[in-house]
Amino acid sequence: MLVAVWIVVALVLVCPVDASPSSTGDLSGRDFASVLLFDGFMKSSDRPSAPSLTRFASASFAALLGIVALILAEAGLPVLADRAVAAAKSVATWVSPVPAMEIIEAFDPPREAWLQGHRGIDVLAVSGEPLRAPTAGVIRFRGSVAGTATVSIETASGFVVSFQPATSDLEKGEGFASGAEIGTVGAGTHCDRPCLHVGVWPVASDRRYVDPAQFYGQDRSLLLPLSRTPAEEPAGDDTSSGAGAWGGHRNGRIPASAMCALESAPGHMLRCDAQKAFDRLSHAYRARFGSPISVTDSYRDYDTQVILKRRKGRMAATPGRSNHGWALAVDLGGGINAFGTAQHQWMRANAPTFGWIHPGWARQSGSLPEAWHWEFRK
Repeated sequence: MLVAVWIVVALVLVCPVDASPSSTGDLSGRDFASVLLFDGFMKSSDRPSAPSLTRFASASFAALLGIVALILAEAGLPVLADRAVAAAKSVATWVSPVPAMEIIEAFDPPREAWLQGHRGIDVLAVSGEPLRAPTAGVIRFRGSVAGTATVSIETASGFVVSFQPATSDLEKGEGFASGAEIGTVGAGTHCDRPCLHVGVWPVASDRRYVDPAQFYGQDRSLLLPLSRTPAEEPAGDDTSSGAGAWGGHRNGRIPASAMCALESAPGHMLRCDAQKAFDRLSHAYRARFGSPISVTDSYRDYDTQVILKRRKGRMAATPGRSNHGWALAVDLGGGINAFGTAQHQWMRANAPTFGWIHPGWARQSGSLPEAWHWEFRK
């Protein structure tokens, strides 16, 4: 960038612009060629006239100014994109496009825009399951791209998010809230297993793709290298499960009126006392780590449990028996989802103060280790 600027400065110094009437008009083809070929070996009679040289200098100067402006603009796009990503990561995590999001192919962009690469992430999903809005925004496009059903949205925070294969009944420009159902996962994918492709780029960039996983709290590995994994976890706190029946409701069939939306994680709902306690916990977490707790899953209604059983088989709870069906359990990301991280250790030390515990079965030595699963017990 600095080199381009110095070129312009040099041209200003050595190529004065003649503003007199004699210097106006277009440069002839012969004069243009003469200027390009002039190297000291031309005959004086073949050399371009002074007005022609001046006109050419003016045209060259204007052209170079345009090139430099383009270079500066292009150089600024990555900066704007990076700032947009940083700003987004400092606020609440996006709602995952499908519940219990599982990434099966990670972001792997090409080194150059024209090369092949994986410009998004693929998440496990089955045809027909609802597609959720990651955050508030509007429909940008719905239709077919290269023969694949596509839905793209523009978020209020300044990002374009594309989903493939997916369909939507919403109209272009129609708005929605975070977590709202905006479409349906379509059939036919490029994956070995049924999947949904998610791509993200800042509106302020020229389709400069960024890793979608970071917005969903999945930018960290779920497993640490053995050398960094603690041999033993802290003991002493109660590890009994906190999820269970309440209020006469059935699992996965709790009415929305009996729950409250998380303020720190829009699009997620819990029992109201659990919600208040979690938001206080998230506020304390933000004071320590600079961002609220990343919530990847919370209450699951019965229909969602059926979809997860279909998608994950024996790895999913029997519909009607999920701990998430009581609105008292959450799955977390952003580092909490890995044993031994500073975020996970902070939660182990502080979450019980707010009524949130890491149940024994989900601990590293438990029957089904899940660093990300936490429950409310009060």
